[in-house]
Amino acid sequence: MYLPDPRLYARVNAQNPIIRLLMSLLTESSSALVQQKREELTALLADTLAIQDHAALNAAMTQAPSLDAYLELWSLLRAAVENAPKNAEHYAIPFAIPVILVAGFKGTTELAGQLSDVDAVLALLKQHEVISPDADVWLSAKLVHAETLASVNPSQLSQWRDQLQYASGGLPLDVNTSPMPLKDEAVFLRYLVGVAMQNKDAAPAIKLGGNLGAWGMQLANLIGEQLNTNGVTLFPIPRTPMPWLTAGEAGRETQLETRLQLMASNALRSIRSKGRTPVICIAAHENAEIRITFSTIEDAERWEGFVWPLSAWDHVEKIHQYAVELFRECMVSDIRIIENVQPNMDSDQLPFFVTAHIKAVVQH
Repeated sequence: MYLPDPRLYARVNAQNPIIRLLMSLLTESSSALVQQKREELTALLADTLAIQDHAALNAAMTQAPSLDAYLELWSLLRAAVENAPKNAEHYAIPFAIPVILVAGFKGTTELAGQLSDVDAVLALLKQHEVISPDADVWLSAKLVHAETLASVNPSQLSQWRDQLQYASGGLPLDVNTSPMPLKDEAVFLRYLVGVAMQNKDAAPAIKLGGNLGAWGMQLANLIGEQLNTNGVTLFPIPRTPMPWLTAGEAGRETQLETRLQLMASNALRSIRSKGRTPVICIAAHENAEIRITFSTIEDAERWEGFVWPLSAWDHVEKIHQYAVELFRECMVSDIRIIENVQPNMDSDQLPFFVTAHIKAVVQH
């Protein structure tokens, strides 16, 4: 049994030239013509980026008529932004390092909004050749919020790539960081952002993506030391440097997975400490959310809920698989997958959750 996808997609808008070419690509059966149409769509996206028409790009993304259509368009747009421009001797590579901060504190406090020694982070990345030792690279000490990262659109990124000449000036981005308020426990998502200058035919100035390697723990420890706050238990989880748009997706997914892990650990420990039997219910809801509840057979009143808001690029089946594997590792035998899309609100206009005792709505 699999979770249904609760998201609603737009009808095909044949008046939109990007959507029209996208659907022609997706419905083409000839491999030669598929390649030709992909190149045509890539060229159209590049032209749209060149004139900084973010409104047209945003309209196309929001009008994608299916998940497959969205993912194809998003992949081509990312490539158009992140790949080296043709015939360029010198170009900039904006990048971001997602950092998950799992923090615990008895009471209320706050974590600093920036690192105290970003040069040490840069030195570590150069030591392990994640960044070329002689590369012209700038890395900000500020821990950037996900909303700030998302505020930079593909048109701006392509402009930075083509127009920035030196890394030393940083990025033309207004980053107003602030301390992270912490009460009891939290899973924060922040980014270290930077820019590397790349010369044509030279070795890569920065290695993007891939696995952390042995240096990952060193980076985690370094970040933890710089954000050390009296009484706070802190576990930093950094990822590798990534292209800007890719980093936004990866950071969000890692944060949600980490939050679910933390909640599962706490909820199941509490349930089992009372000698009760845990029941996990996983359901898709009308407002494009996956909701997961932790309840028990013995108690109809007490339960906890977790919400995974679906982004445009989320795969429902992957979230389903991740959650089920997590709960199996936690030795939960009663995992219930709800096969129908559930309502957003109940009859009292409160968010609706399925539990061991609150039955799923069967739609006819």
